[in-house]
Amino acid sequence: MSRRPSVRPRSTRSRSRISGPRYLVTLIVAIAIVWGVGHFATDQSAGSPTAEPSGQSSTPVNAPVPVPPSALTPAQALALVTVLPDAVYTDDGSYAGNREELFGEAWALDFDQNGCDTRNDILTRDLTGTDIDPATCRVYTGILTDPYTGETIDFVRGQNTSAEVQIDHLLPLKAVYATGGAAWPAEKREALANDPVNLLAVKGSENSSKSDSLPSEWLPGYYPDVSDRHDLGQRVVWDDLPADTSLQCWYVDKLVPVFVAYDLGVTPEDRAAMTAVLSTCD
Repeated sequence: MSRRPSVRPRSTRSRSRISGPRYLVTLIVAIAIVWGVGHFATDQSAGSPTAEPSGQSSTPVNAPVPVPPSALTPAQALALVTVLPDAVYTDDGSYAGNREELFGEAWALDFDQNGCDTRNDILTRDLTGTDIDPATCRVYTGILTDPYTGETIDFVRGQNTSAEVQIDHLLPLKAVYATGGAAWPAEKREALANDPVNLLAVKGSENSSKSDSLPSEWLPGYYPDVSDRHDLGQRVVWDDLPADTSLQCWYVDKLVPVFVAYDLGVTPEDRAAMTAVLSTCD
């Protein structure tokens, strides 16, 4: 069974803010869909398809379950964003240099209890044509179609090549810590840091570009012309989104289940960013 935080992925505080039966029904249906995304659903791992490896190695028998795409409609996602708890971004400096103490050693928690570390679980899930050592779960080669750029990257494990593909926390750990995670028990923070619903294999430079950004600071394929937007406090301009927002819609749709599952609050800027994007989605 998967380790999970002690809180339930539904917030009674959030539900109490809904007015009218129509919104209540929408939210209940949407949360039910979010629950089906795959968070903590590792009991379905048997029989789920996994990438076929190349060469002589094969995928471990207990390979992680691929996280299916969210089934939320834009209206359902928007309803959930509307009722997320309010949060204030507070960076008091206590996160800096303490990532391991606060969120656990990187990739050390075996979230789905399949005997493999988190990084190799996500590489196995998100790469195709993988060559995997079944004894160690290590992914040696594979092909990534980067979800942020659409580029195809040939992954090769090695000191000088592994960083070309990195594992992105959809909700960055520093941002989570600064918007309410500081008050969480350590096991809940460690769970979020290793939960497949919050992880995605991406092009290394895109992960570095995103850094600790929340939606009000960064959206995939949307690059404000600022050399160092983190230091300058750059925010997404709501009326200047790309003409085709399908990529940004997909990204926000991936974020919403994480907010809901971990009852994480949202800042006014991030609520506005996600609302602006979702309002453009078909």
